[in-house]
Order: sequence, then C-alpha cells, then structure tokens
Amino acid sequence: MNLTINLSKVELKMSKDAVTGKMGLSWLTHAMKDFGVNKMISDEYEKKSNRETDYFNKIMSAVMTRAAGGDRVEDVENLRVDGGLLESLGWDEIMSADTYLNLIKDKRTNAKLRCVNNRMIIKALRGLGEEDLTYDNDATYFDSKKESAEYSYQKRKQFSGLTGCIAELGMINTVDFRRGNVSPQAGIMNQLRKTVAQAKAAGKKIKRFRSDSAAYRMDVMTYCDINEINYFISADKDEAVRRTIEGIKATQWRMLEDKYAKNENTKWAQTRHVMNKGFTIRMLVLRWPNPDPDLFDASPYCYHAIVTNDLEIEPMAWLKKHNGRMGTIEHSHEEIKNGLGCDYTPSHDFEKNRGYFLIGILAYNMVEILKRFYMGASTINWKIKTIRYQFINVCGKIVKSGRKFYCKIINVTDEVFELYQNCKSKFNCYAY
Repeated sequence: MNLTINLSKVELKMSKDAVTGKMGLSWLTHAMKDFGVNKMISDEYEKKSNRETDYFNKIMSAVMTRAAGGDRVEDVENLRVDGGLLESLGWDEIMSADTYLNLIKDKRTNAKLRCVNNRMIIKALRGLGEEDLTYDNDATYFDSKKESAEYSYQKRKQFSGLTGCIAELGMINTVDFRRGNVSPQAGIMNQLRKTVAQAKAAGKKIKRFRSDSAAYRMDVMTYCDINEINYFISADKDEAVRRTIEGIKATQWRMLEDKYAKNENTKWAQTRHVMNKGFTIRMLVLRWPNPDPDLFDASPYCYHAIVTNDLEIEPMAWLKKHNGRMGTIEHSHEEIKNGLGCDYTPSHDFEKNRGYFLIGILAYNMVEILKRFYMGASTINWKIKTIRYQFINVCGKIVKSGRKFYCKIINVTDEVFELYQNCKSKFNCYAY
C-alpha cells in the first residue's frame, strides 16, 4: 500500500508494545553496571527506604535522557512511557522530571555526583595501558538569561564550566560549574592537585600539563616543577612578556611551516623569560602580521607566547604538544555543549543548574567508557551524535523463549550488530 498518498486517511493509534527505539540506552546502562558504577553510586548515596527507587536508577535515568539527545529535564518523561526500554532494563519505572530536579537540588547531592565521577575516572585509568599521562585544563562559557548568571569578561550574562581532561583517556576528570564573573584562574591549582591524586590512586603519573594563559601563574608552574610535570602554558601578554618579545633579535625569527601557523607569514623564535623573583622559563613566541592595526594596537605584528619547563624538547614538538589540547579539552567542550546540552540551564536556582551540568559530564564520561571498554577501538573517536545514530537509537525488544531471554536488534546493518556483539563479549570483564 502506498501510504504517501493515503496518509490522511490512515487511523493513528497509540501502542504499548514492548519495543523500544532506544535499545542502546539499555546497553549503556548494563555496561555501567558491569563497570561497577552502581556500586560507586550506592557507596555515595544512602537509600532511605526499600520503596524508593535506588539512586543508580535515578542517575542513569538522567544520563540516558542526555545520551538520547534530551536537553531539558522534562525530556525524561519520554523515557518513562517507553515500555520496551523498561523491559530491557528490568525496571518498574524511570524517574519523573520532578524527581530529576530533586536529584540535583543542592550542594550535598551535587558533591556526591562529583565523587561518583572521581571514582569512575580512577577505575578507567587503571584499565588504561599508558603510565605517563597528559592533563589539559580550560574554562568554557555559555550565555544564560537566568537570574543566577553573572556578567563575564565577555560582557555577557554567562555561566562557566572549568573542566580538565586526561588526554590519553578522553574523559573529563575534573569539573566545576561557576557564575560567569568567576576568574578563569580560580580553581586551576585545585584541579591540578586532584588530577595528580587521581593518577596516583590508579598507579599512574601526570607527566604533562597543558593550558591557556589562565594557568600562567607562579604557583602552578612551581607545583609542576616540584612534581616533575612538564608544562606547556600560554603566557599572558603583560608588560614583562612584551619586553621579552621586544628583545628578540631580527635574526632569531624563523619561518613557521606548520598546520598551526596563523598564516603563511607566521614566524617563531625561542627565548628566555624572567618572571618575578628571578624565575626563568623557556618561551616560544609566534609572530604574524597584524591584519588590522588601529589606534589601540598599532603594532605591525600579533604575538602568541608559550612557556615550558621542558629543557630538552625541540620547538616544533613543543608547539605540537601545546596545541594538541585542541583535540582533547576543546573537543570535550564541544561535545558537552553541542552534543549533551550542558549549555542549557533549566532553573533560576544556581545549584540545580550546577547539578544539570554535572549530569551532562557523567553522561559524557559514561559514553566514553562505553566506547573505550565495550564497543571497541574503532569507536573511540566517534562523537556523541554518531553514537546516537549507530548505537543508541536502535530498535529492539526482549523476547522470552522457554527459559531463555533474547535481545532482538531490529533492522540494522551488520556493522551495528557487531557493535552490540562487542559489548556483550566484554560484559563481566570489568566487574569488581
């Protein structure tokens, strides 16, 4: 029958058949249970009564909503009526939107979300082959009209997320949610210390630290020196740095032939910079023609400076190390904002907005665990939109035949079916 001609005459009915169009959410949840996330959550949350839905179900309900593409608290209601999803999960219900908001209502509950994330990171690090790790840190900003937002240096009402990422793992290991008027420098030192502690708990070591100029601070660089961490940090273009750049001789400038060149006339030079109290560091300076000199910046050139305590590294390897953060921390910011709705603030209450942001971070990290430890190496670089299309938004149902249960994956390619087979083969590999 050609429905395109007769759709107006087709009768529309609701169905409660136990088929879900989001079978991948069930597998994500089972993978997290296999990874031990249910135990991590139960250790942090105290169940008040046997009648209360346990916190693993609550947090996974919120995570599943975000993983499926929901960018509002109310979108959890779409999962509540998905009978096929409930059956595949083995759950009686999925939490309501009101329960979602109650889950993220205050500092105490949001601190527990942060603790769960910390435990996930440590376990994931233990399963990582690399011993020496790279830590990237950066702040991201997003506009908001909510009352608790504040004007940032961008002169707009915003919130800010300060996050850190272990490059070799791809997961966001440190996170804070702040008002827009909080300095980008605030909290970096604390997050660096937490990362070193995480790595130590997992039997690893942070060997490299990369950041923009927010980390251009004596305490950060001294801490790195003491802990034998090689840093690659963009320098503030303050008066002292400008004097150092002006002291570079014309013969020292060399043409930069690199993908990070600002244009074909970009040049580089290496020098030494003395900070306060005689603290001396290596500095790599990039220079390119100023495209629009004006009254406030009449200089014929634009400059970008990067400092390091690595005395052996070659300048081009140095530049590559620093700019490698674009593929880690900046990638994670794009994913959490554009893929997981972390730039949305559901409430005028600051703590609820913080909790919503933290749920997005958990969703991001759980998907990363799913890719790295269950789906296979070919999916590690996949974005969340690809995961949704290829794995999450897949039609399926649970069927019982005799004493056996079957998960039927309906109308998919061999490649998609193989992803599910890979996951199944890894179950019980990472359990506590």
